[in-house]
Amino acid sequence: MKHKRMRLWLAALLCIALALPAVSVQAATTITSNQTGNHDGYDYEFWKDSGGSGSMTLNSGGTFSAQWSNINNILFRKGKKFNETQTHQQIGTYH
Repeated sequence: MKHKRMRLWLAALLCIALALPAVSVQAATTITSNQTGNHDGYDYEFWKDSGGSGSMTLNSGGTFSAQWSNINNILFRKGKKFNETQTHQQIGTYH
């Protein structure tokens, strides 16, 4: 009886695992020149002025890490980007 219950339990777990949606995660990408784009479903922007150095590593989700040295102005940004034509009702809630 215990083996039958264990098999049923394992079969249920397998069904649940197969029913879950696959999560697609991009590998980390490092940027060192001015650019904008989309990574792992999030918009990003990297900008620096001349001189000095900087890098932005785009990690999974909305996260990133940044490094800079001997520079006057630098910008790192990653998140959801919306234009001014959308109301908050049109944008809705996101997680």
